[in-house]
Amino acid sequence: MANKTWALVGHDFAARLRGIRARRRMSQQALAEISGVSRSQISNLERTDKALPLRADPQLSTMFKLAFALEVPPSALLPDAEHMLDEVTPFAPEYINRRRFAAAAEF
Repeated sequence: MANKTWALVGHDFAARLRGIRARRRMSQQALAEISGVSRSQISNLERTDKALPLRADPQLSTMFKLAFALEVPPSALLPDAEHMLDEVTPFAPEYINRRRFAAAAEF
């Protein structure tokens, strides 16, 4: 895959991750606590700064952790999955808090 094409895929992944998280009304910190992925890594994965030479390039395990925490199929984070995004609805704040506490108890 050409570097330019790969950069577009990374940009798309970043936008999808950020968009789904926003639709779920989750902070990066809440997503970090539920997924086990650090907040700084989530922040880096969501960046779309064109000045950066590399875009989001998560490991498959990271993508699955994020998708599980957001309750979407991992494919929803990938290009050409627009039809899945219509099914993403906001989480209630209480639900997010319950999941955060449950995740904290697991670690």
